[in-house]
Amino acid sequence: MDLLEEKRELLKLIVELISERKAITQLYEAIENRLKRIEEIENVISEGQSTTKTTLIPKEEIDRVKFYDHKIKPSSIPYDIISKDICYILKTSGRPMNASQIHSTITKNLHFNLDYKNLVNNILPKMVKDNHLPIEKVYRGFWQYRRAETK
Repeated sequence: MDLLEEKRELLKLIVELISERKAITQLYEAIENRLKRIEEIENVISEGQSTTKTTLIPKEEIDRVKFYDHKIKPSSIPYDIISKDICYILKTSGRPMNASQIHSTITKNLHFNLDYKNLVNNILPKMVKDNHLPIEKVYRGFWQYRRAETK
């Protein structure tokens, strides 16, 4: 990448940051206005007057917040780390384990945020094909640590 391309990329990033900052500022102002309105309503209620007008946060603001919440995804776990942890789990168990047991052990004990479908459809089959990992599929849905054969 030459300097001109790098400069263009950096300018694009700056423009994106500015637009995100504008959106955050708008959200901040909407929340601040809502808090002021709530304080006004509380003052009116404490004075004993009835309020017939209620204001809500605009639907666009709610949708925008939901959109940004759904865009944030958990960071992915590298395959080499998760595969070694699964090997350790299977080795210490001493018996074949099904995918749901492996998944519950990983999520509860090791505190990984791992999707069950990703484990079953991607990670475990990849581990079986990997020659460097002593994992084998025993039966449908069951995996175990492959012990070293003694002769």
